Amino acid sequence: MQISSFLVLLLLMSCSTFRKWGIRSATPVFTEASSLNLYERNWEFFAKSAPANLKLTEILYLEDKNNLEMLGILIKGYAGYAFAVPETLYLDARLSGKEGDEEKADAIDFYTRAFDYGVHYLSLKDIKASDLLTLPEDKLIKKLNAELDEDDLLAIFYLAQSWGSLINLQKDNIGLVSQAPRVKILADFGCKLDPDAENGFCDLFSAQYDASRPRVLGGNPAQALETYKKAFEKYPKNLLIRQSYIEQLIVPAMDEEAFANQVEILTAEFKDWENLDREEMMDKSSFAKSREINLFNAIAKKRFEIILKHRSKIF
Repeated sequence: MQISSFLVLLLLMSCSTFRKWGIRSATPVFTEASSLNLYERNWEFFAKSAPANLKLTEILYLEDKNNLEMLGILIKGYAGYAFAVPETLYLDARLSGKEGDEEKADAIDFYTRAFDYGVHYLSLKDIKASDLLTLPEDKLIKKLNAELDEDDLLAIFYLAQSWGSLINLQKDNIGLVSQAPRVKILADFGCKLDPDAENGFCDLFSAQYDASRPRVLGGNPAQALETYKKAFEKYPKNLLIRQSYIEQLIVPAMDEEAFANQVEILTAEFKDWENLDREEMMDKSSFAKSREINLFNAIAKKRFEIILKHRSKIF
């Protein structure tokens, strides 16, 4: 009698409940798989394969919209893809003298997905979109301290990245540009929780923030340069930082001497990174113990190659 009652109870339960349970059980696998994406060395392969992986994650998430871990994966995934692929292709288009409307629109689309998921994530932590936009700075920081901790770092960092990138890609939108200080509050909060998280995210974000904004809006190229220099020493294997320095400071300043110096450094670093000696069936590079940032370096290499391709136009 007890067994039959239990079976009836199971039949009465929603199928959705079982699906949610299954997704929650499988979430650690997706979290690990997301981390393993960072080991990818081939930019072209990542560009082709990432959308399908993101869409699968998104489909599963839609069965369990309160799953914070899955949300974190989607925020990072869409923000990372936006930067790695469409925004990288937009860089190529701009340096080619083209408008790059399609590439820019794609970047905005994927950053917007990350941003929307990030806002939803914070809403589940009792932080409303209006809080981000309107609370006085001290009250916003107090709210962030009360509701968020180190478990929320992925959401914090990649919401800040997507939000900041949406602003940089739409600088003609004054209302959006005025939100930049709020982005920095969010990023700075995350960086206080863990200043060394995500292989240099904080230094890279800070340098790009100071470099990308006009002086009248608080930009500080000199401070950006100091931040980049410190980051070179702290994260020498993350070549995306050095590539960002070229893109954010050297190219806008058209400093050909500094560019030539960085080209020499990065050319040697990429040669080392690619030193896979198949005769001995091993990675003999000095990057062998830093494989968790392979994707960062693959993106850096792609963007570096784009800038080199257009070197004569830039200088």
